[in-house]
Amino acid sequence: MRSTDQLVPLASTGVGAMGYEYLLRRGLPADRLDALIPQFDLRFDEQERRVVFPVREGGRELGYTARAIDAKVRKRWLSYPVEGGHKTTIYEADRVWAGGNTLFVVEGPFDALMVTAAIQPGNDSVATAFFGSLPTDAQLALVVAAVPLYRIVYMMLDANVWGRCRRLAQQLAQMAAAPNVGSINIGIENRDPGATRFEELQRLVAFASASWSPEIHWMWERRLVVGGTKGA
Repeated sequence: MRSTDQLVPLASTGVGAMGYEYLLRRGLPADRLDALIPQFDLRFDEQERRVVFPVREGGRELGYTARAIDAKVRKRWLSYPVEGGHKTTIYEADRVWAGGNTLFVVEGPFDALMVTAAIQPGNDSVATAFFGSLPTDAQLALVVAAVPLYRIVYMMLDANVWGRCRRLAQQLAQMAAAPNVGSINIGIENRDPGATRFEELQRLVAFASASWSPEIHWMWERRLVVGGTKGA
């Protein structure tokens, strides 16, 4: 694998177009993707056929994690320069320190990208990721430090680890000695934020950005949104 500066930016034409088309197929609207490419500095590795998510903290380049665009690949995700080497930080850490309405904590960078795309203009919420469902002590400490910067912080891990998601939220609330940490059960129907239909994810993000509930069970509470009743 090559360093970030050797990789082309994601784009709708040229070498990076294969990665661009992959994200469109995953449900990202083209207008949102065009805005997010420079924001996240998304790249494409045409040799490995992977969409590249650079990892930075404090303005320092730490490497990247990369998602294969082909289905039949032994490892969907790879990290550079060290495999699994980003567990000392959280995704888009510098954006997290800016604070905002709601901080959504998800498993992977693609989930964070989708959640960010679903945030409506004027909503200064932020999405970050643990690079997996098992955060390290260092990652938990970073999220705890960010809790005072947000109205509320929501753990939103994949549906198959809802119990872990809920326990993490409770643990973080205790560590931060703050009540504004909750959890979102995205629902087994949706599987994970990155796999959720984009319009559905927009509804969920808008609902959570107005909610004070310590737990959101989306497949129940979505009826309030679809039925025309506003947030919790």
